[in-house]
Amino acid sequence: MVATMARKTLVQKLSNKLRSFRTAERGNVVFTFALALIPIMTAVGAAVDYSRANAAKSFMQSALDTALLAGAKDGSSKWKQVALDVFNGNLASKNMSVPTPTLTYDSNVTYSGSAKASVLTSVLGVVGIHSLAVTVDSTATAAEADNSCILTLDQGAPKSHVALSLNGAPIVNLSGCSIRSNTSLDCNGHDGLATKSWASGTAIGCSVPKSNAPVVPDTYLDLAKNITTKCGGSRPGFDWAPGSLLTGPGIIKVNVAGYVEYHICGNLKLSGNNYLTGVAPATDTIIVIENGSLIIDDKASINTVKTTIVLTGNNLWPAKVEFPPGVGQKASLTLSPPTTAGNPWQAVALYLDPKLTKDVNNTWGPGAEFNADGLVYLGNSYVVTDGNTASSNSKCTKFVMNGFITNGAVNLNFSQQNCAAVGLKQWGGITVHLIK
Repeated sequence: MVATMARKTLVQKLSNKLRSFRTAERGNVVFTFALALIPIMTAVGAAVDYSRANAAKSFMQSALDTALLAGAKDGSSKWKQVALDVFNGNLASKNMSVPTPTLTYDSNVTYSGSAKASVLTSVLGVVGIHSLAVTVDSTATAAEADNSCILTLDQGAPKSHVALSLNGAPIVNLSGCSIRSNTSLDCNGHDGLATKSWASGTAIGCSVPKSNAPVVPDTYLDLAKNITTKCGGSRPGFDWAPGSLLTGPGIIKVNVAGYVEYHICGNLKLSGNNYLTGVAPATDTIIVIENGSLIIDDKASINTVKTTIVLTGNNLWPAKVEFPPGVGQKASLTLSPPTTAGNPWQAVALYLDPKLTKDVNNTWGPGAEFNADGLVYLGNSYVVTDGNTASSNSKCTKFVMNGFITNGAVNLNFSQQNCAAVGLKQWGGITVHLIK
């Protein structure tokens, strides 16, 4: 019986010990969970607070981007105030208060800014983090529209290649003009007196130089869709005599709504002194030279009015403007384009079909005088001139060439008002855009 009672007593003691252990274990679990809850709640709070900070940063970034674009578009000495007004106005719409951002401008036409703010925390304060720092920065650039009187495309060449050179010309007067190269330019001996000298590569020795400028797209390629051909492989050519009309076996006349086309099958050789069409035409005229060149004879002085000259063909023959090359020889060609609205060749004086690439480069001797209003497009041609190159009467001249080197005289005029009057269209550019 004593043994039985002893066993009961032992069982009771063990049972009490187990009950006590279980009670203690529950306390440890609660304590352990309480300790674990702190980082869990901190993480949840951090997620909430960081989410608020990121939202604030996103809005600040948008406000700064918009402000810099507005400042760059303004581009005046007051650009900073314009940017600040836009920045603060956007923040006010969200009831945000941010210290004044830092705004800077450099010679590469880039506008930069940075802004900093502190976002108060709602949960992280428990662990001593009472605010989160937010920083944003942005950079915008202003890409000026193309209003050049000389643009060199230099297609396929590296940006280091010099495609536009003014080689110590005795007279270079680019009145109201800017000059522009999609690679590099060098005013070697004369700064050109241009209003600006832009290069996608480097601009050296030119007036108001700007390197690393945006590349200008060839917006005149699309004009080629207006070219029609009639000659096939025939190319007897035509020699134009002073005062005569464009008639003969090498010429095909086509009446088009609003203008007349003359298709010259082969070379068109000009001599004497007169209008190319015989008289000053009352309507617009398009002269399409197929499978040949425009050749100006010694002592010739040729004029056009309301006329576009187009060089096209099958790419088997040279397509050039040829002046007499000899010393002492002299000839002049003065071009004035159609200005009639609705004519697809409006404001185009001379156009080289972009598909022509064989023997299209031009070298004009010291006796060459090339005068033109409107657009002279020789997009695949490198032109070297030792003679005189000038505007005609409208004071709106634009040369677009693959490359241009002058060792002679250049006297070009350009004004937006006059160009609008003749209907010359140019690349409008991306006025401003973000680069960071």
